[in-house]
Amino acid sequence: MGDMMAIMKTEKRIVTNPLSEMQFSRLRTSIDWSNRQLAFPRQKRIEAIKAFVGMHYMENGSARVMPTNTLKMAVDIYVRQLVARAPRVMISTKRKDLIPVAANFELAINQIPDEIKLGSTLRKFITEALFSCGILKIGLSPEGNVLGHSYGKPFVDNVTIDDYFLDMSAKARELIQYEGNDYWLDYDDAMDMEWTEKVNRNDVKPDEYTVTGAAGEKRAEGVTNTSSADVFKERIWLRDVWLPAEQLLITYGVKSEKLFNVVEWDGPPRGPYMWLGFTDVPGNLLPLPPVAVWRDLNELENTLARKLGNQADAQKTVLGFAGGDDAGVLAFQDAADGSGIKYTGPEPRKLEAGGVDPKTLAFFLQTKELASYFAGNLDSLGGLAPQTQTIGQDKLLSEAASAQLRDMAAKTIEVIKEVFHNLAWYEWHDPVGSRLLEKKIPETDMSIPVEWNQDSRQGEFDLFDLDIDVYSLQDDSPGLKLQKLGAIVGQYILPLAPLIQQQMGQIDVQAILRDVAKFSDMHEVNDYVTFVDMPMGQQGEGQTAQPGAASGPPQPEAAGPQQQGGEDLMQQLMDMQ
Repeated sequence: MGDMMAIMKTEKRIVTNPLSEMQFSRLRTSIDWSNRQLAFPRQKRIEAIKAFVGMHYMENGSARVMPTNTLKMAVDIYVRQLVARAPRVMISTKRKDLIPVAANFELAINQIPDEIKLGSTLRKFITEALFSCGILKIGLSPEGNVLGHSYGKPFVDNVTIDDYFLDMSAKARELIQYEGNDYWLDYDDAMDMEWTEKVNRNDVKPDEYTVTGAAGEKRAEGVTNTSSADVFKERIWLRDVWLPAEQLLITYGVKSEKLFNVVEWDGPPRGPYMWLGFTDVPGNLLPLPPVAVWRDLNELENTLARKLGNQADAQKTVLGFAGGDDAGVLAFQDAADGSGIKYTGPEPRKLEAGGVDPKTLAFFLQTKELASYFAGNLDSLGGLAPQTQTIGQDKLLSEAASAQLRDMAAKTIEVIKEVFHNLAWYEWHDPVGSRLLEKKIPETDMSIPVEWNQDSRQGEFDLFDLDIDVYSLQDDSPGLKLQKLGAIVGQYILPLAPLIQQQMGQIDVQAILRDVAKFSDMHEVNDYVTFVDMPMGQQGEGQTAQPGAASGPPQPEAAGPQQQGGEDLMQQLMDMQ
């Protein structure tokens, strides 16, 4: 949402007169200047969004058709690869007496993502980082149910660069004097806010809603909406500004320029805003977004595709008739296949004009490959098609292609850790919050309810270490689980089958087939293979390793370009019995 007022915990934290009129005026002037510096990257982001959606999304989308939209494909692949879902948090401590508290703390934090729909927010956050830069705003809802957030509950909102601003005079983000964001709030909700008690309510008027910036500049919403809208409820245009050095957060009206509220920060030391940029530019504050690099090749590719389409559309094949026997020509045109006509003219000739130019087609195919190459080898990253004739070579290509992805993933994980650190800070310092945790009993399928509240939080917040389970960010769809199952069985279980049997172990084929049926959504698999119960004394007899099992699965080079199929997997499993 990106438009939630930051934390205002208690009346005693509110500062009476932190800024003089002159300081407040200079702050507004500096913010206006920074917004002007951000006009160009905002404009380029809008252009990229129009190319991303093409011309069939909304009226204000791309002005031209995009037959081969590599840009859209690249964004989808990277978002899916970087953050398919909200991650799981792991909390540990070096204090042995606090290990049970750390375990409960971990359970409590891992409840939050589902409560605030963090997975959806993070996917939007990564998308924004691909187009410009990703910004998150984190805090506690200070009032009642405002902007979809419940009172006293943590929120993580996505803020777009259309709404976000920062001190553009700084050389690095660590040196900025301010940052913040604009947002629209329902007028009635604004009148119920705590700060309206300290101002003259008659001076707080609704603003005319618009989807343009303060200086009339275009915004991304303009792709869908016009410059004005007929709103159901009146709204007010507000701006939150975070001052890191002063540890203050102020709120004022964008149009009225009236200072509504100033709060002494009482949250995590990092402040309310998180930032993600994938490529640093030497000597510059803003990052270079990946889409800015991908756009040129995407536009060239689509220009060539449109040209090839026009050439194909202009291609004509006609018959040329010599002489002036018009009656014979008409008879020839009207004749059905296989019929006879009276025709005295010369034999007609087939004439062709136009058609796809081979050189243009070759250039288009080369450009398409270059677009995939500069985007990190999309065919390999997205699993769109095998690149070679062997799985082994494909694996090497995939690992090489993912070098860029791994660098982007490292930066993403670093920011997400900060997000969860802030959420953990709010959870730990919540004086009234309470949760009911389900704590599993080790080596059983049972769990017991455990209450998590202020009394159960022993020790200090700084005694706990927070980390992210990076694998929990990845796609966990049934199809991917089936692929993992095939890889685990083929690469580990089957080659180790002789050792497993030597150590009195057994491979539970029924369990594997049950998972194959579940993950493939083909429960008929359970009907294909039946098992006969054997007496206890006979179980395990004669289960010596078969020659095929002892030699392991086929080598990757002989496996072909596709993943090992379910039929091959089941055949190898059954050969072992």
